[in-house]
Amino acid sequence: MLIPLGTDRLPPQRAITTSILIALNLLAFVGMMLASRSGISSLEDTLNAGAVSRSAFRPWTLITYQFLHDPGGLGHIGFNMLFLWVFGQAVESRLGHWGFAAFYLVGGIAAALAHMLASPAPAIGASGSVAAVSGAFLALFPRATVRVLLFFFLIGIYHIPALWFIAFYIAIDIFSQFAGFLGGSNDVANAAHLGGYLFGFSIAIAMLGFGILARTDLDALFLFKQYRRRAAMRAATKEYGSGFDGATPNTPIPQSISRSESEQIAVPPPTPDRHADVRRRITEALRQSDTDAALAAYRTAPAEFAMSDADQAELGNRAVAAGDAETAVRAYVMLLDRRGERNTGQGGSSDEIRLLLASMLIRRLGRGKDARPHLKALDDRPLSPEGIALRDALKSELDNL
Repeated sequence: MLIPLGTDRLPPQRAITTSILIALNLLAFVGMMLASRSGISSLEDTLNAGAVSRSAFRPWTLITYQFLHDPGGLGHIGFNMLFLWVFGQAVESRLGHWGFAAFYLVGGIAAALAHMLASPAPAIGASGSVAAVSGAFLALFPRATVRVLLFFFLIGIYHIPALWFIAFYIAIDIFSQFAGFLGGSNDVANAAHLGGYLFGFSIAIAMLGFGILARTDLDALFLFKQYRRRAAMRAATKEYGSGFDGATPNTPIPQSISRSESEQIAVPPPTPDRHADVRRRITEALRQSDTDAALAAYRTAPAEFAMSDADQAELGNRAVAAGDAETAVRAYVMLLDRRGERNTGQGGSSDEIRLLLASMLIRRLGRGKDARPHLKALDDRPLSPEGIALRDALKSELDNL
């Protein structure tokens, strides 16, 4: 069993709505028990009045069922509130207090509808709403890690990727739901969980895609686009290597230089920009994926002209893919000059840029003298094994020039 204890995505402010929702669930649980003991209402009557059910559907139960839990023990409400606390804080920090409250309740409604489609049995509990929150967390913070308490052959606290943790519970629900369809005994509303996950993930992705939520380099859309860029860059470097490599055609090429999604639109500075026209043409061409137009405009720009780091790296990437080593070298050199001592920033790692730059200078342009400072700067850098192999191969080729 994996029990979540927290994540590495701590909210910048107190998660007020998450705390209120947990308090309301606990108050409903305690109130239900007190009402039963005082004779005001039996547990059965309370659960029947608030549970959501296909066979006895009442509209208000789409909300009330979310705050009722199994009175037979603390496990049901305890696990739901723990998951809500662990994942709800970070999601609330992105959606805002009121936005998170609405998202939580509508997510519970979506989970209830999914359950009613799959089963006529009544359902109670916040697990569908919490599943929606977990699905949103997966869309907004796919690279987060979760601190978990593991009860299996080993007992201990471990840190695992949120993607794998949430996927583990989704897989359990899928398996259990299919087992239920095949006649297996199951008292858990797995369809509600799955409906919640689907709702939370898809709505969060839609909000990112339509700009309702600000994009970051932590969300799932960024990872997907980064994967596509890396795949395109790998294809480009393979083609580049087959045409440009000299003595070592099988030397590995560094991974693509990633471009940040946080700077999608180049905003002109408030002061007059004498290069505004060419900057606008390049920006529009890049956004429209018109590589030829972007590179043509950049080639005619003055030597001191520079775009933002992300766009400057993108120009270099596109020049490499087009086989234009001279323009790629110009773009990458300008990017490195702008950064100075900074090794990271918009557009990717300076170490990867230097490797690719040195490779083009030596293998394509035969400018070993220009490549030497970039290789020297990489001597003490913590490169990947592939990066070290490429650096050493380039040094060896440099000596033979």
